[in-house]
Amino acid sequence: MTNDAADAQRLEDEVGHPGQRWDDLLARVRGDAALQTFGAIAEEWLGLMWCLDRYRSAEVAPLGMGNPNASAANRLSGIYRYKGNWFATILAELLKNATGQEIRPRQEVQGFSQTHQIDIAWPAREDDPLVCAEAKVTGGPAYGSTRARGALSDWSNRRKELKFAATDLKLGRRKHDTQIDSWGFWRRSAPPATYILWGARLRPDDRIERVTRQVERVVGTYLDGGGIVAWRTSSDGAGYDAVPLPADAQSLSLDEALREIKTRINRQAAPGQPPPPPQA
Repeated sequence: MTNDAADAQRLEDEVGHPGQRWDDLLARVRGDAALQTFGAIAEEWLGLMWCLDRYRSAEVAPLGMGNPNASAANRLSGIYRYKGNWFATILAELLKNATGQEIRPRQEVQGFSQTHQIDIAWPAREDDPLVCAEAKVTGGPAYGSTRARGALSDWSNRRKELKFAATDLKLGRRKHDTQIDSWGFWRRSAPPATYILWGARLRPDDRIERVTRQVERVVGTYLDGGGIVAWRTSSDGAGYDAVPLPADAQSLSLDEALREIKTRINRQAAPGQPPPPPQA
């Protein structure tokens, strides 16, 4: 792991600075209410991910980012974890533009048995939100002696977390008064509506069908919806290309999920109008 500022500057000259790229992307979405779909900013997002991953692969920490008191390796590890928060934040901003409602990322929400930190929640309140979405970014490049991580690495644990959170949030609304006669009917009708919004970096031999299949299964049994955006290194090795979803999985596109969430929200509160109050 290098801590040489000259190496960081050379990499910045080549691919840019991830912090600046993020600031520019966020400012663009916040400054233009017409930006309401991920497709409208996908190119910039992929550029940001490529930039961040190049620093990760080179084991170089970007200049001026992270904890200055940490070692270079720990500083870079901390910076690399920003990508999940960036994904949740940009999706929340797109939904805010689309709905005219206040939507904040990383909202604490009270479930039946515990408090959950939800990546995207509407209304943005601890009790009785009506829509909750988990935003995940998975997969990463090789660096040092560490192999590249696939999009489905650690999926079994993530799937358990999604199932538990979705059920606990729905049970939290009526608590001990909850009555479940039919699991399928209850989990589809009980608020909050729950979603997974997934950004997946694929390795060269990863198949997008494996990702869509996992989302189909968890949506078919526990969640109310899901959306996927995937990318992999381009053939010339100079950036990331978006990976199209299979023809039979177009309903799982990230923008389709965002449109569904927008519809759910605006059917309950028009743009600029207050959301329904919490259930007493």
